[in-house]
Amino acid sequence: MVVAMSSIRYCCSSLWRKAIIWTPHRSFVAAGKQENILQISPSAWNSTRSFSGTGNTFVKNISERESGTRREGMVDKMLHRTSFSLKSDLGVTVADGPDDAFVLVVLNYNVPKFVPVLWNQARLRICADGGANRIYDELPALLPEEDADSVRERYKPDVIKGDLDSIRPAVRDFYLSLGTVVIDESEDQDTTDFQKCIAYIKDFEFNIAPCKVVVVGALGGRFDHVLAHINVLYKYPRLRITLLSDDSLLYLLPQGFSHEIRINCAVEGPHCGLIPFGTSSESTTTTGLRWNLNESGMAFGSLISTSNLLDDDVVTVVSDSPLIWTVTIRQSREDVCPT
Repeated sequence: MVVAMSSIRYCCSSLWRKAIIWTPHRSFVAAGKQENILQISPSAWNSTRSFSGTGNTFVKNISERESGTRREGMVDKMLHRTSFSLKSDLGVTVADGPDDAFVLVVLNYNVPKFVPVLWNQARLRICADGGANRIYDELPALLPEEDADSVRERYKPDVIKGDLDSIRPAVRDFYLSLGTVVIDESEDQDTTDFQKCIAYIKDFEFNIAPCKVVVVGALGGRFDHVLAHINVLYKYPRLRITLLSDDSLLYLLPQGFSHEIRINCAVEGPHCGLIPFGTSSESTTTTGLRWNLNESGMAFGSLISTSNLLDDDVVTVVSDSPLIWTVTIRQSREDVCPT
């Protein structure tokens, strides 16, 4: 198959960048602002069920159901919840819900065992460059009773984006033949492949409430990569991004909110932590933990909250600084809530 390539230019503030759009059927040239870079077929968004990551947002003056926030005195309360359950050998089964739309991003590290479950419920599936190799190589191993080629055809990314220095040509061509859009941004070496995927998600026009972003392959492997992935949470604090692995999940608790974390006892726990990345916290107060903080300071080189334990199914956090919340993925199938 011969694939035509062309460049698409878009404007981000005063900076012009170039992206090569690979499609299996045609090439095209378009110009305009970043938010109009690309739209794919609406069929890629069809989904009957969806996953809820952290329900947080900065939008005010709209209903709590839509925003995940509510006013409490002079402080906005931000609600967080993870609504999936451990129900099968694959890992998790995701609950339905009106606010549960999410985009799945696959980075270039080990694919968690529950990715096939999440895949079927995502509104959009994006692989960051070498993440496509992971889907191609590792998903058949998660479904050993099925034909490998059938698995690869069924779990097809909607979009592959990055500088394309990691994806194997054979994998790229395979997914192109199935209709995947491949975007080459090799000329942009100032952002990571993860950031390129987030930019794509931000560009897409949603006709629903803002989607959550669930990222797999972000935790583990090279430590500098892990730090770069966490840095993206701070770069885009208004997005609801959850980094998820077989062992734990984490997300950002932005500064300026009273955070209420509703624990899904079938999935989360028992260990948890609050980490002040990048800046110290002069005052953090919590409830619902075995060892709560009471206007406590936290900083690297001093106190940080690790190996804490859940003591309630609701945890509250108030801090003068942004914090990373992390909690382990419960390995037992039992729904064990703190008592």
